[in-house]
Amino acid sequence: VLILKDVFEWSSKQIAETLGMSPAAANSALQRARETMDRTRLRSDEFSKMDVNPDQNLLSRYVEAFEQFDIQALVSLFHEEGCMSMPPFAMWISGQEDLSAFFALTRWHCEGSKFLPTTVNGGYPALAQYVPGKEASVLVPWGIHVIEVKENRIFHVQNFINAKLFSRLGLPEQIDR
Repeated sequence: VLILKDVFEWSSKQIAETLGMSPAAANSALQRARETMDRTRLRSDEFSKMDVNPDQNLLSRYVEAFEQFDIQALVSLFHEEGCMSMPPFAMWISGQEDLSAFFALTRWHCEGSKFLPTTVNGGYPALAQYVPGKEASVLVPWGIHVIEVKENRIFHVQNFINAKLFSRLGLPEQIDR
């Protein structure tokens, strides 16, 4: 509930509709979540210290394969149980075969993308994806890729589709092709 409200800036009505509850129940859940976070005093830098950061070489290979849109090379970086999600879309792609099919379907949108490195959750490495915009000379914000690793392979990519996150992370509104 907190992610939907704070990150995606959804209204209580949107959250309630998505989660199949009343707006009052969504507000109550949001209030309880905030109280829990305040009570436990969890901070993003504490979360990042608990996680293992992805290997920079693996991130570099991911960027290279994605920017070249080499689907075979890209999918080969994923763990056999690898998956991808794209909040706020209700989407979960799992397994190398489905990932390959997904990348083939989205080629039209993602081909020509470039990445800029960034960090989230108090220092965890992430990648800001820029896609071709209406103007041929520039790329525009699309999503923030947060990559989780298992056994030195990509286990899960959470691609947060929200251009407003770019300004919050101090990233440019567009980049040159």
